[in-house]
Amino acid sequence: MTNLNEVLEFIKNSDLQDFTKIRFAVDRKRTELRSEDRLQFNVGDTVSINHKKMDPRQSFRVIKINSKNIKVKGDSGMYTVSPSLLILK
Repeated sequence: MTNLNEVLEFIKNSDLQDFTKIRFAVDRKRTELRSEDRLQFNVGDTVSINHKKMDPRQSFRVIKINSKNIKVKGDSGMYTVSPSLLILK
């Protein structure tokens, strides 16, 4: 595996064409990872939100799964949350 410092050095020394290719590759990988996070949830699942401003004991129900976010509803209201912040209960 390539060392992170080597990758950062390559980016630092790359021209605009190389940098554009790197950016598209990173964007594609980010989309794949988000999709994987989103696929573990289904409408109706009970979840909690892992965020410093939310009580981790509070439960929410998944009501809609969007392309980048998931809508959840609980006693305290409705929230649109990144799948990476949700924990299945």
